[in-house]
Amino acid sequence: MSAATSISWTTSTWNTVTGCQEVSAGCDLCYAKTFAERWRGIPGHHFENGFDVTLRPERLDLPTRWKKPRRIFVNSMSDLFHKDVPDEFIAKTFAAMAATPRHTYQLLTKRHGRMRALLNNPDWRETIRDHALRYGVDLGVDGAWPLPNLHLGVSVEDQKAADLRIPALLATPAGVRWISAEPLLGPVDLLGTAEQPGPAVVRTCFEIRTDYGTGIEYDVDDQLGLDWVVAGGESGRGARPMDLHWARDLRDQCAVGGIPFFFKQLGTPLAKKLGAAGKGERLADSPEDLRIREMPEG
Repeated sequence: MSAATSISWTTSTWNTVTGCQEVSAGCDLCYAKTFAERWRGIPGHHFENGFDVTLRPERLDLPTRWKKPRRIFVNSMSDLFHKDVPDEFIAKTFAAMAATPRHTYQLLTKRHGRMRALLNNPDWRETIRDHALRYGVDLGVDGAWPLPNLHLGVSVEDQKAADLRIPALLATPAGVRWISAEPLLGPVDLLGTAEQPGPAVVRTCFEIRTDYGTGIEYDVDDQLGLDWVVAGGESGRGARPMDLHWARDLRDQCAVGGIPFFFKQLGTPLAKKLGAAGKGERLADSPEDLRIREMPEG
């Protein structure tokens, strides 16, 4: 959508879809919904339909026009795996990513079930291959699966979300897997114990079935664990405060697990308490031991 963004862990945003609906506590103060609904009903405005799910096919080719490599956040104003986004349109978005290996794409979802089902479905991957040919890319020869330039992640605001979404992410083919613990609304245990491993180190299954009742089983790769963790507090009016102990605990777990850790922001309530401006997103606003902004490899 934009050539620039203020999001500290990316450089650009690209919205082939806009609009969404809430699915969990992390959605309660969605910045994208607040922004889009501001323009609902204004004839001719890009967000005339507010935050209703809207496909933006005219944007599919936008990354092909960006010649210098970028880190690109995919659908900052939506969730690509929303039920109202057709499988084929998701495949077209993946084809555009496959056709631009110079860029690194960062994709987040709260729809972990559909993500896992589609990315493990060989028939759907053939659809990606067909659309990639439009860009002159033959994924059977020139490409690879999973897409090496796609960093695939799930939003994790609390332990309930972690226990649901992280195992699904680990059962999904991806070159880089990550979580965004923002807004961090409670403590999250990723590692667990030897007797009861946490969601980041245990896979619930090594063979999964699609969510669409095909009865076909797909093998998934045997990579375990996460490659990146982003954490931060909630911003905006009515934001719920983050406890610094939650962020520090995630930092320490990442250190134990050898996972790069990125502390994004304090969030509005904590920033106000500590005398920082806005949502406390400057690195200098954070306590010294949380001034960590590591990036994943690959």
